[in-house]
Amino acid sequence: MLMKKNTQTTFTERKVSLEESGIRLDRCLRLWIPHLPQALIEKAARKGVLKIQGIKSKPASRVEEGQSVTFPSEFLNLETEVKKRKPKILTQAERKWLKGLILYEDSEIVVLNKPAGVAVQSGTKQRKSMDAMLEAYYTDCKPRLVHRLDLDTSGVLAFAKTLPMARWLTQAFKERTVQKLYWALVCGVPKKSEGVISLALSKKQDHHGEKIRVSNDDGLRATTFYRVIESLGNRVTWLELAPKTGRMHQLRVHCAEGLNTPILGDGKYGGKEAFPLGRKSLHLHARALTLPFPHGKAKTFEAPLPKELQETFQELGFGNV
Repeated sequence: MLMKKNTQTTFTERKVSLEESGIRLDRCLRLWIPHLPQALIEKAARKGVLKIQGIKSKPASRVEEGQSVTFPSEFLNLETEVKKRKPKILTQAERKWLKGLILYEDSEIVVLNKPAGVAVQSGTKQRKSMDAMLEAYYTDCKPRLVHRLDLDTSGVLAFAKTLPMARWLTQAFKERTVQKLYWALVCGVPKKSEGVISLALSKKQDHHGEKIRVSNDDGLRATTFYRVIESLGNRVTWLELAPKTGRMHQLRVHCAEGLNTPILGDGKYGGKEAFPLGRKSLHLHARALTLPFPHGKAKTFEAPLPKELQETFQELGFGNV
């Protein structure tokens, strides 16, 4: 671990370039040190050893050209250790698999249909991730993640292939000019066929681990528009969900708590009621993503349903998917 007690911490200072100007401090640090975990950046900020122009700063602080950023030198030691490891090399089968996921690609962006069960980012518990595989797949660029999907959610996932496009899309997600559309099969039928769910969500820790809960005291407001596409009696409903915010597990909590119709297969938020058909997969799919582009019109990308979800739709007799 970094910054252990009773050890002398040394610091490194770097200048912000024009290309890095205007971005968040944590993003700037990861441009300099690509494998630096967010948790370590936040820990350094809490300890007051992360500074801009000598002033203690938060990870979300913006940096400007010419400013000096001070951070623990151990960050660089971590990167050195990472570089010593053997780089990931994809097998021919892995390259073929990854190529089959690509929905769209040009010189600035690559859009994929992420399978459920594959992590978006590398982590201590995730050996296989989309970002690590894409980094190994491309030799002429380093794809950068601009948004996220949960581990168990399938569907449209975009990566920027250039830094300017990464900055553009990151800002677009922040300003909510990106349109996101999800399909979900939920247990039960909402009282209204369409509407808006607005609940404040907060991250809590209990004996079951990390979980998102509705909390008006310390939660952040999350908004989702929904529409019923089709219902199977009062058992299962096919919903269209359009989130306007991007909170962790937002759609899962909104369906379970806001509509009282948990997503099929979502035991974490729906309990036993989430398994009326015996299917264990989370039936939540990022169906479409509309992205604004710096030059030209916005583009919409659609991801077909994965095989297991297709089987459920067909078994229930829902319309053409």
